[in-house]
Amino acid sequence: MDYIITKKFRFEAAHRLLRNYTGKCTNNHGHSFNVKIYLKGNSLDDKDMLIDFQETRVLKDWVEDNFDHVNILWKGDPLIQSLQEHGCKVLITEKNPTSEHIAEIILKKAQELLDNSLVKVQGIEINETCTTGARINV
Repeated sequence: MDYIITKKFRFEAAHRLLRNYTGKCTNNHGHSFNVKIYLKGNSLDDKDMLIDFQETRVLKDWVEDNFDHVNILWKGDPLIQSLQEHGCKVLITEKNPTSEHIAEIILKKAQELLDNSLVKVQGIEINETCTTGARINV
């Protein structure tokens, strides 16, 4: 039997899309990003849990430390230097900081922090608004 649990958390951040993109999102703008992680396993522990939700706190803390109230910008964005010179926190990404790419970054860290012999990260979902988002299934 497969068990799948989810945990949600959120962060506030700004981003803009410059790499090969034209449109409104070339302007720096903010979102209340919602993150939902899916964890899967086929057996429960001695507490009848797949994993204690408290164990997901390590990922929540990492996301808050790295994404909350930062400017998420592609490495070629000329805005980076100016923001850093003014003491603003910037997360520099290899790709456009789309929901898809943010999901990739968080998924990779989730696998590093949470995958073990009993529990695997099955997927991650990122919503930047109430109507738009991206999901990656492993």
